[in-house]
Amino acid sequence: MQHEGFNQDWYGVQAKIISNNANGAVIDYGCSGRGIVKSYNLFEGIQLCFLDFETDAIMKAQKFNPDIIQITHCQTGRYECEFSNHTVSYLPAGYFSVAATEHLPVSFSFPLRKYYGVSLVIDRQQLSEETRRMMQTIPIDLEKIGSTLGLETRWYVSDTPAQLQHLFAELYAASETEPIGYFKIKAIELLYHMDQLTQVNGCDLKYFNKKQIQATKAIREYLIAHLDQKVPLEQLAKEAHLNLSVFHLVFSHIYGDTPYAHLKKYKMNLAAGWLLENKMKIGDIALELGYSNASKFSRAFQSVYGLLPKDYRKNK
Repeated sequence: MQHEGFNQDWYGVQAKIISNNANGAVIDYGCSGRGIVKSYNLFEGIQLCFLDFETDAIMKAQKFNPDIIQITHCQTGRYECEFSNHTVSYLPAGYFSVAATEHLPVSFSFPLRKYYGVSLVIDRQQLSEETRRMMQTIPIDLEKIGSTLGLETRWYVSDTPAQLQHLFAELYAASETEPIGYFKIKAIELLYHMDQLTQVNGCDLKYFNKKQIQATKAIREYLIAHLDQKVPLEQLAKEAHLNLSVFHLVFSHIYGDTPYAHLKKYKMNLAAGWLLENKMKIGDIALELGYSNASKFSRAFQSVYGLLPKDYRKNK
């Protein structure tokens, strides 16, 4: 039986309903870790979904009707999409995307292990005459939404302009508190702004070869497995048949940081956990993370957390 706000074809057989009513549903995506989708039925053919994921799983995109437009905003984390031609691209925090069915990803994942965002999904095959008439009075042309963005040839991604930042912030703030009527108003506002968008607002989206992505992720895994060692990146890139500048470019698109900055944050997050456990001496933590002495480690820790390790341990 099909429940309101839950199309099993969209989510896959592993997904389960946690709760549902006439206004929508809360869905467990069924991936390892956490994958919660809160879906609201705003109008016939238009849904709003909040996505809250904490997982390293790679998820296959499911079946969609052939005439869908999806507007997605990433608040935290990073959204990795692989397309049918085996290229990969990214939606970073603070950016939004617009996609039509033919350029929805074939699989998606979250390289920072977390993602919180919102999607407005318009299924033009399911739009009722009532919904179309209401939109026309504004006027919003749902048949032409996205037509100026080149969606027939690509996934449109852009930094979020100020008026849309404000709108997305209101949606996130309301996700636990407001009734469905509020989201209907905000969805109409969002669609109005989308109707005004043209390609000039877009950014130069980078698509990467899947092999480059896999090689870069493998290097990152190697670096994390050898935190106590100084491994030259040039050597690792060469062994992976990657040009060093290409490696740096791909790495920054996957993780949103340079390799050095990403590893430093990773090490300091580990260190913060160990400091709170209160079992290791600060000098031992420094050695474990590849620092030749405690003072170098302390400076690095302070640059990330704003406190020296001893003060962090004391304060917490």
